[in-house]
Amino acid sequence: MYRKEIKKGETILSFGEMGDCAYIVERGTIRVEDKVSSQESYIVGPGEMFGEYGVIEEAHHYSVAVAEEDSLLLVVTQQEIEEKSSAADPMTSLFLNFFMDRCRSLTERHYGSDRHLSCSPSRRSKTSGKIEADRAELVQDFQIKEELERAVQNEEFVLHFQPIISLRGGFTAGFEALVRWDHPDRGLLSPFHFIDKAEKTNMIVPIGDWVFREACKHVEPFNRMAAEGGSPEVFVSINISAKQFAVPDIVQQFRDMARETKVDTSKVQLEITESVLMEDTSHAKGILHEIKDLGFQLVLDDFGTGYSSLNYLHQFPIDKLKIDRSFTHTMLNDEDSLEIVRAIAGLAHNLNIEVVAEGIEEREQLSLYRDLDCQYGQGFLIAKPLPLEKVYEILGTRMAI
Repeated sequence: MYRKEIKKGETILSFGEMGDCAYIVERGTIRVEDKVSSQESYIVGPGEMFGEYGVIEEAHHYSVAVAEEDSLLLVVTQQEIEEKSSAADPMTSLFLNFFMDRCRSLTERHYGSDRHLSCSPSRRSKTSGKIEADRAELVQDFQIKEELERAVQNEEFVLHFQPIISLRGGFTAGFEALVRWDHPDRGLLSPFHFIDKAEKTNMIVPIGDWVFREACKHVEPFNRMAAEGGSPEVFVSINISAKQFAVPDIVQQFRDMARETKVDTSKVQLEITESVLMEDTSHAKGILHEIKDLGFQLVLDDFGTGYSSLNYLHQFPIDKLKIDRSFTHTMLNDEDSLEIVRAIAGLAHNLNIEVVAEGIEEREQLSLYRDLDCQYGQGFLIAKPLPLEKVYEILGTRMAI
């Protein structure tokens, strides 16, 4: 959106021209001669809209608008409406999609086809297939959102825990909490089958809240059993999505959930991605310091995958960073990947940040990370994500690798 100043007598839009925006009057008055309204001519003032057909794809304006006095207009573009629609809740997006198309259809029935308004042929026929495909996807998103809402309400999600070991001592240092969906018809589903849709439909926020609470509940019993076996204390690591991080009162929510579960926050690590830091650096910095004040440790996940946080890392209160599994998988055969891994490890050591090596599947990878003095390792060579009962079987034991 942007503002536009209009002089008295200036024509803002003309009958028959292609539209790409609508207007909201902030100051002044506009006279509108409308070909499809029950009123042929009327005045709009502050807080009122005109030219709304401009935000309907492939539509033309059906009115003439002229400033009655010097005016200030807020311009709302078609692109902005489309972007807001695509980012909205599926139900809202679906409703808006149908509503906009119905407005076009009703107007065309009242006035006639858009082709009567312009000598150039309408492109609508070329886009109709895409519109139908988008609409079908919206319906599917709405159905999936309903299913995910039901899954949250019926407690269909479960946690698996992937061990993270100390590369220096070999003992289990902690676990990453990973969500699974125990679907009533499809069985146990990995995040691959639903996380993207959860992100798209904003269901990642309530799912993430459930994961947070559920993971926190296991911190105390995990540590009690580790102590009984004479092992060091363990942490639980929880992934925080970008959409969770963007919730306005996220710090208060973390505080409330920690109090509710009575968790020792010093044994909980919150994993965030680089993209969260780069979205709004100053805002992210403030939020992270507030989270640190609650006692949580902070882990930077997927480090090195395309952002510029190398320049900003020292500004954030990060305790650990995870070297992305893509580097682990390629570093034995690709010199560039190996150099990146060495650079990340060196940078972390210089900043007193601990390193977690992800995706370890071969002994050579494990050995290399040990040679680089990385503190922690995680991957299928060490252990796959485990259901809760299997976690208790390994607590208090030392990995023989």
